[in-house]
Amino acid sequence: MLLFALTIQFVASVHSLPGPGSARTAVSTPIDLTPRQDIAIPPALAAFPSGPLNQFLKLISSLPEGAAALDAVGLILTPLQQTLADAVGIDTTRTDLAQNAPCADVTVIFARGTTEPGNVGLVTGPPFFDALSKQLGNASLAVQGVEYPATFAGFNRNGTDGVPSMTNFINQALTSCPATKVVMSGYSQGALVLRSTASSLPADTMAKINSVVTFGDPGNPAAITGAEGKTLIVCHENDAVCKGGFITVDHLTYADDADAAAGFVVGKVGGE
Repeated sequence: MLLFALTIQFVASVHSLPGPGSARTAVSTPIDLTPRQDIAIPPALAAFPSGPLNQFLKLISSLPEGAAALDAVGLILTPLQQTLADAVGIDTTRTDLAQNAPCADVTVIFARGTTEPGNVGLVTGPPFFDALSKQLGNASLAVQGVEYPATFAGFNRNGTDGVPSMTNFINQALTSCPATKVVMSGYSQGALVLRSTASSLPADTMAKINSVVTFGDPGNPAAITGAEGKTLIVCHENDAVCKGGFITVDHLTYADDADAAAGFVVGKVGGE
């Protein structure tokens, strides 16, 4: 609980950040960090240790308004999520393309959600990769996370901060490993990164993408440019982010959909 209390104090001190060259001023009104919803731990998150998980859920359910204040909270959320990952042995960073690993049968290029640690995050990417690896059987899998800040401010820019990295990794995969099946995927802000990347890529590049999968997609239900007939958009009914709203606990449970998403990708790899 000490970490949560320090977070509230820290966020309150930076809620009104000064502009460039101006003096820092005190905040006269407190930030409302009252939880917007009752917090119950869903099965998708039950494997994590309860102490840091409860702190994480309390922060998520009581986020302040304003990009500056939100990104201040992000400075706490990211290491807190890494603590959760370390506790259960989840790898939040995947760099197969960056390390020039041998070409694989399938290559996933994944953009994580806002404030998530590493370059593939915690709650959605790793379970998806695990499920996909199992369903591919003897076929090999490479995974590369998109390198971008994943800040709340970047969310307001439609994830364009991640476009250069995702574009470069897509081009690398298609050029260096022409036989690999390239999968574009993203969660939350990462879905916006994917959408912005798809909109900026040449049509012949998008034609070479084997499948596209988004989770908790703020752009739902709009089509993804150049991905007709090979797209799966996974959005939970009560996930407000998929409807233009704020983060709820339902936005954190896409591990429940890992098997179905992996099955979709395997089907596309097999020519379905």
